[in-house]
Amino acid sequence: EYKSYLSCCNSNQMDISDELPIFAYESEILPVKRPTCEVCARPTTVCVCHALSGRVTTQVKIVILQHPAEQNRQLRTVPLLQAGLDEDKCVVHVGKRFRNIPEISSSDSVLLFPGKDAVDCQSIEPGTFKNLICIDGTWPQARCIYWRNPALQSLTKVMLSERRRSVYLIHTQPTNYHLSTLESVARALEFMENNHEIEEKLIQPLKEMVRLQFKFGSLAHSTREEARQMRKQEIKEGKSFLTVAPKIENFDYDTF
Repeated sequence: EYKSYLSCCNSNQMDISDELPIFAYESEILPVKRPTCEVCARPTTVCVCHALSGRVTTQVKIVILQHPAEQNRQLRTVPLLQAGLDEDKCVVHVGKRFRNIPEISSSDSVLLFPGKDAVDCQSIEPGTFKNLICIDGTWPQARCIYWRNPALQSLTKVMLSERRRSVYLIHTQPTNYHLSTLESVARALEFMENNHEIEEKLIQPLKEMVRLQFKFGSLAHSTREEARQMRKQEIKEGKSFLTVAPKIENFDYDTF
């Protein structure tokens, strides 16, 4: 029976497709990707380009070392950073190990990364460094990239000592003082350029993205640190349904 089936197929006496199960067309199975803005990388229906106030000119060049997983996130801040700076002043490299990137091995570069040996950004004299390198990813991913690339460990490190809550409230941050990549770079640039208008200009598209998400039903997230504290309190009170990702209580969405 097997031989006769093959001979029948080879002689074009039978169309094999007649014997195959019928599947839906690919377009009926896969979701259709929404049109995306080429500038802010957001879907055109929620484009935030109207919140851009022109590109910010800086002397410092931003070099982003981005973990590959960030490419799959929908609410990313790096495209907004790129849209807000001159095109030649913000470059993004995607990977886990980085070679042949001149800025990484340059004495004119500084790494934005916290640590005991990190210098406060506010103490950096404007014009001291030409390149600001930043790792984009979750904290475990950022630490992984840092330890996989010895050249990064030899760079001067700077950190932001001034604590403030992130405006990226649609994302659950580890603590009250963790910022998004865009916010961190914008804040560091303000000190390195000695220009107090840079941060506010750069974070406007981020604020608009968050406002639009609120409009479509997103809630303002509390931090993981706050969630742990709430769970401890709930356990102490004997509650069986524990808070996983609580929202910020009494948050004023109208004035954000």
